[in-house]
Amino acid sequence: MSLTINPYVNGINNNSNSSGINTNSAQYKAVERDHLNDIIANEAAMSEKERLIYEVFGGRDTIIKNMMQMYDSNGNLLNPYGVAGMCIDGKSLSECHQIIDVSEKYRQKMFDLTKSEFIREKGVANGDTTNRSSVFTEYQLSIDIDDRLKGTWTLQQYEQAYTKALYNAVKAANPNWELGQSFDTSILNSVTRESVEANLTQSGNTFTYQSVDYSI
Repeated sequence: MSLTINPYVNGINNNSNSSGINTNSAQYKAVERDHLNDIIANEAAMSEKERLIYEVFGGRDTIIKNMMQMYDSNGNLLNPYGVAGMCIDGKSLSECHQIIDVSEKYRQKMFDLTKSEFIREKGVANGDTTNRSSVFTEYQLSIDIDDRLKGTWTLQQYEQAYTKALYNAVKAANPNWELGQSFDTSILNSVTRESVEANLTQSGNTFTYQSVDYSI
């Protein structure tokens, strides 16, 4: 199978034939370790015409340069948001799904976002409009690379607890309410991060939320 070459990747014009590759860098060594055999195999499978096009766009140097951008300066694979340490390859779920301390700053950021989006979307989880990835990315970059998978898992558990508390509060005030329907947002005035977390109990690698009676 031949390689598909995009002349522009991450804003870099790949028409340059000059290498400029630091073969001593951790990024290059990561590409060499993870991809070089596949690159060579793809080259061997090319037709004469495909190879000519391949060389016009910089050949192997272009492929390697582009792939080097997938790693940080230490050779760690970056996720689509530019965060290293988020790859689960070679790790068990028990390693990744652990509850660790998450700073109050980022718990509050997650609570505020969860509450505002719950109100805006009338309780519906909208993957097209949510900004939750921005909170996760900022948090991940604020902690040690070795804690990022565990910290992300933990922050997700808080997020789920916040959402459940908001849902329970609206349902308690209006048992007939359904997701996607409008509701009196003042119902949520009493739902704070502190009130939710006061009713959380760690159960293994998750939190158990003790529902609060918000009915009047």
